[in-house]
Amino acid sequence: MPFLQDIQQTAPHYPQGSPERLILEFLLQHGVGRVNAQPWAAIQAHLQLHGFEWRLQTFQQGLLKVTREGDMYIGSNDHLPYRGYFIIADREDAELMAEWYQRRIGAEQARLDHLTHLINIQWP
Repeated sequence: MPFLQDIQQTAPHYPQGSPERLILEFLLQHGVGRVNAQPWAAIQAHLQLHGFEWRLQTFQQGLLKVTREGDMYIGSNDHLPYRGYFIIADREDAELMAEWYQRRIGAEQARLDHLTHLINIQWP
């Protein structure tokens, strides 16, 4: 499981007690695999127990983004039954994440197509 192994190997590189390490350790304990996806509220509550007040945007633009640019990768899903953040543990987890991206890219492509249409109306 390269996704899981990469997070297990990377987590100790963050300072002990840092928000990033707390999140990774929390997901390693409670969020391995899509069936154990953790909602942001659970992650945020864990951070608050350790004295950190992080907003979702801080997580998304920080640690989540970092994991998606390297070898470790925190998965996410916004549809039931696996809503939340998780460490990819098997092919089905990875495919769920790929499907999420396909939906997201499709929605963004529709917005781009609409903008292009409006531009062409305004400036034929």
